[in-house]
Amino acid sequence: MIINTVSTLALYCPRCGKLHMHDISRFDLKNTTGRKLLCSCGQLQASITSVGERQCLLDIPCVLCQTNHVVCIDSNRFWRASMDKIYCVQENFELGFMGSRQFIAETIDKNKIEFEKMSLGMDIDEYDDYIENPQVMFETLNKIHDIAEKGKVYCRCGSSAIGAELLPEGIELECAQCGGHLLIPAQSEKDLACVEALDSIEIISPRRSRRKH
Repeated sequence: MIINTVSTLALYCPRCGKLHMHDISRFDLKNTTGRKLLCSCGQLQASITSVGERQCLLDIPCVLCQTNHVVCIDSNRFWRASMDKIYCVQENFELGFMGSRQFIAETIDKNKIEFEKMSLGMDIDEYDDYIENPQVMFETLNKIHDIAEKGKVYCRCGSSAIGAELLPEGIELECAQCGGHLLIPAQSEKDLACVEALDSIEIISPRRSRRKH
């Protein structure tokens, strides 16, 4: 039986938005003060401490709730060779991942590849007849692709499986898990300037809205 001595926490930084990986060893948690996890930008992302032999406490800030969540993690779950997502339970918002660094990296890469396949399958030339400004549309798609490569196109439900469709007025992103969608306007230079200013794109889950039948 293989006993893991290192687990990885991959957390989104509330300041710069980047996903930063932290390798946590069993020896780190033997210290009663635990360990503070800092992003490369210097922002405190979380702190983790051991509570006895069977539990860990993860104190992590949430940008949606504007407060810290304390997540109680079973030690067996934390040290096993797999991957789990960490959520804000109030908003069902993905805060990061924990588990095997390899599994986490593969999941992030898979999300990037899915978006690349989707965007590469689009031929802007085919839409010239009804797209007002094909160049703006193309540059907007490229910008969305760049953001997705950083793992920062996601849905509030926690899914990163996002599809896209070209429409005359812009690019509609849709969550494959919950059906939430977001239209990114792409008709003018002003629209392009707005999307260029983005460093992340979040789709709002429709779970709170009442659908008409």
